[in-house]
Amino acid sequence: MDRRLETLLNRQRAAGFTGLSGSQARAALRVSTPLLNEAIATFVGAAPAITALEVTPRAGNRFDVHVKMAKPAFLPAINVTVAIERQPQFPADPTLVLHLTGAGGLMRFAGPALGAFGGGLPPGVRIEGDRVFVDIRAVLAAQGQKEWLDYVEQLQISTDEGALILYVQARVT
Repeated sequence: MDRRLETLLNRQRAAGFTGLSGSQARAALRVSTPLLNEAIATFVGAAPAITALEVTPRAGNRFDVHVKMAKPAFLPAINVTVAIERQPQFPADPTLVLHLTGAGGLMRFAGPALGAFGGGLPPGVRIEGDRVFVDIRAVLAAQGQKEWLDYVEQLQISTDEGALILYVQARVT
């Protein structure tokens, strides 16, 4: 990106995009499996308990998830299927709720086990029983990117075979 444009965008971002006041945007972003996993890898670095996490979107708002825990070292990788149960509701409740299905029921022990083995989940992610709660605001805050949510009016996550689809509606006031 040209440095002048980058400087302009950074100034606008710092000022709350005042030069775009009154604008609104709707977008459907199709994120491929490789790009999704590249983004996840940067996020998982904040979770010492997890050494590898790969996600494969499937049709029907489902994901196949492959997780390798750091401790205990003898534990094999875990493969589970995750289904989207509840979408985030902006701005009041930016939490995505996922349901662990099939062998994922075994993951209900993962939350307490992560603490017992000296690690933890990434900031903004918690497991309760067979549910995974992803607080999008906390996830972005841990990455220093929380201010982007100031513009989001609606965010919906869907899947297709091999792609995560983000439906976003945003507004600059």
